[in-house]
Amino acid sequence: MIRWLPRGRWAFLAIAGATLPLACHLGIDAPGVPLYPNAATARLPRDQIAQVSGPIEKIDGQEVVDRGGRFELLPGCHVVELDRRMVADGNTLSGGMYWTGQFPNTIYALHLKPGARYEIRRDIFADGQTGRLVLSATETTAEGATTDLFPAKSAEEIRSCR
Repeated sequence: MIRWLPRGRWAFLAIAGATLPLACHLGIDAPGVPLYPNAATARLPRDQIAQVSGPIEKIDGQEVVDRGGRFELLPGCHVVELDRRMVADGNTLSGGMYWTGQFPNTIYALHLKPGARYEIRRDIFADGQTGRLVLSATETTAEGATTDLFPAKSAEEIRSCR
């Protein structure tokens, strides 16, 4: 049996069908919150900024904790402080265990490159009555090279970045 759809529904189906491949394309980065001057009037192209994502509380002293977790910054050195709150978002529930308290104070002094992505992850793994926190950070350049990053080791490293 063939049923005809009203004209408006055909248009909707055509648009949905045409945009579905774009939505599923894994090579497209979702834009982040721009944290550079004049971003409200002139967004910079992806190859001129760096993207930083993760459980971030502050970037260069600016509170960003509830602004989405993905940010666009100009290249150069930036101080990134991680959120210490343990939020009930699925990471705190692991293997029947509930985690409470705060995460340790963690600060990165990141030397951002244009076109690169920086991802900071904090994963909790539980095994029986014990659990462990795994902190990881990576830099992925525009060419695809990946480098592991580590938190700042000294106050001097942070000071020299500011």
